[in-house]
Amino acid sequence: MGARVRHSRGIWAALFLLAGIFLISLAGCASMMGALSAGIQGDDPYGPPTARRPESAPYRARDELSAPLSADEKAVIASANTLIGMAPESRVVVNGRTFVLDCIGTVSAIFYGLDIDVQKDFRRYRGDGVSRLYQSLVARSALHRDRLPRPGDIVFWDNTWDANGDGRLDDDPLTHAGVVMSVDSDGTIRYVHEHIIKGVTIEAMNLRRPGEYYDPLGRIINNAMAMNSGISRRDNPPHWTSGDLWDSFGDVLRVRKYFEVAVSIPGTGREQTVLVALRPPDPQ
Repeated sequence: MGARVRHSRGIWAALFLLAGIFLISLAGCASMMGALSAGIQGDDPYGPPTARRPESAPYRARDELSAPLSADEKAVIASANTLIGMAPESRVVVNGRTFVLDCIGTVSAIFYGLDIDVQKDFRRYRGDGVSRLYQSLVARSALHRDRLPRPGDIVFWDNTWDANGDGRLDDDPLTHAGVVMSVDSDGTIRYVHEHIIKGVTIEAMNLRRPGEYYDPLGRIINNAMAMNSGISRRDNPPHWTSGDLWDSFGDVLRVRKYFEVAVSIPGTGREQTVLVALRPPDPQ
């Protein structure tokens, strides 16, 4: 009997530990602050407006949206691909700097592969990493709400989990972030982000049909984004898909000069920015 009690206690202790790890992993993507509106464009005139935002001029012209991938955009995609499949909270070293792959750590590591430090201004702002990055891009006028982004844009989502602990899933702005990898012809956006179970993975979002999980052909166009939500669940909140919880995009590449990392090149006598290949992850 005593052995059974000890065994039972051990199981409960393990469950509590796993629950604690799960909640801690979410903390990096939380925000206690209200969403900022300065610097954000309205809905894309090229697609239907949402109920949350008024329409306004697009951030990018049509010819910009259809332009071939730039060298920077290709570099972001290549950097992100080196992290695909890594477990949640993995540690990686990128250009000599260590990152923990929670949601903001994943975004940061991807751009640091291009010697772009998206955390440069974090000390100036309050809140968690997602909120600080959002505020950094507000200050640089680099946020937009076009329905069709470009690869390399950062994606921000609201209300992905109950960050303030009040039991509601409609008052928690800026709780998650990822990076756009591509945009399909039907408007489906492929983004990379850190999933708390899958790790670093690519999923889908379609802002033309934000509340739909499948398209008519049965393809996933909006993955589940709210915590503990899913297509097979009957208790999903009113808004739970990636398209329905989308907040905005951030165009880091347009202002990359501001965020570039200057490193000293021995023998040159000056500061330069250099690109260094992504290094393999630390041994676990």
